[in-house]
Amino acid sequence: MTPPYPSPDSRLQRRRAAWQALSALFLDTEVDPADVAVQLRATGVSLPELRQILRAEVAPVLGGNLLSVAGVWDAFDLSGLEDRFRAGRARPTLTGALALRVIRADWQAVEARFRAEQPQGS
Repeated sequence: MTPPYPSPDSRLQRRRAAWQALSALFLDTEVDPADVAVQLRATGVSLPELRQILRAEVAPVLGGNLLSVAGVWDAFDLSGLEDRFRAGRARPTLTGALALRVIRADWQAVEARFRAEQPQGS
């Protein structure tokens, strides 16, 4: 019998997958909203929780990349960033807030794709 709530390890794995997918929004490249939405859907994390992870964890840590002249463009090594993501929840940053404005259209496209792929009755 499976427990009614995911284990802490399972939740962390899902969160890591969400961090990875959301990090694509902060790369200095074109975003494929459909691809990001598929990755986010696979995490099993709800859209409201994904919004919170984006705003409170990922944007404060990775937002500066979008404001940098020589930002990361291929992929982030998230292994070294996990502690910062986990700590970021308590502290929004101005850089994160500015980055959220920069990615607004991309995030809206991802959200629309995410909702479009939502199973009926959910």
